[in-house]
Amino acid sequence: MEHFAGVFNKMTSYYENLKTICLSRRSVRKFAPKIVPPEDIEKIKTIAYTSPYASNRKNWELVVVTDNTQIRNIVDQVGERINDLKMKVREDLQEGFSQYAAHFTEFGTAPVLIIPTFRISPGLSVMLSDPEENVAKWERDNYVKSISCVAMLVLLAVESLGLVGCYMTGPLLAEKEIGDMINIKKGRNIGAIIPIGYCQW
Repeated sequence: MEHFAGVFNKMTSYYENLKTICLSRRSVRKFAPKIVPPEDIEKIKTIAYTSPYASNRKNWELVVVTDNTQIRNIVDQVGERINDLKMKVREDLQEGFSQYAAHFTEFGTAPVLIIPTFRISPGLSVMLSDPEENVAKWERDNYVKSISCVAMLVLLAVESLGLVGCYMTGPLLAEKEIGDMINIKKGRNIGAIIPIGYCQW
């Protein structure tokens, strides 16, 4: 009985630690000019690779960007895409769109971008003699949901190391342009932009 009590107490401790990490995590888009140690990035990747994934396929990877010039170029590319879209927004809504979309480029001070990428691997849809649009959508959704699990573990790992970060999908309005800049493998999609670093206050 003492053995089981010890195991239970340890598991309770695990829960409390996880609860603390989850409750303290917040989205931060502005960072102090401090380098994130490479070993911390590796620790984050180690946690991320424990994530469950659709069909148990590890057809995803994390792209890590630490070059300040490349990060600024990505910010600029997203900004250009936003400006292009703004011209297509109704004139009476352009100001509101600009205020909303301004958040999409708030990762320029991050010392690190972690970018989860994934590939959709058709399974059931290629087995059907008459492909169905709903099945293809279901397959894509499976991989989108799966890469979200990966991203959540990245964020929790970031918090556990005393770092801060943010889950950003707004920049993916320029997904193709970003993909070209970071040379992601052909046929892959970007799941999010996750800037990480140290809080500036």
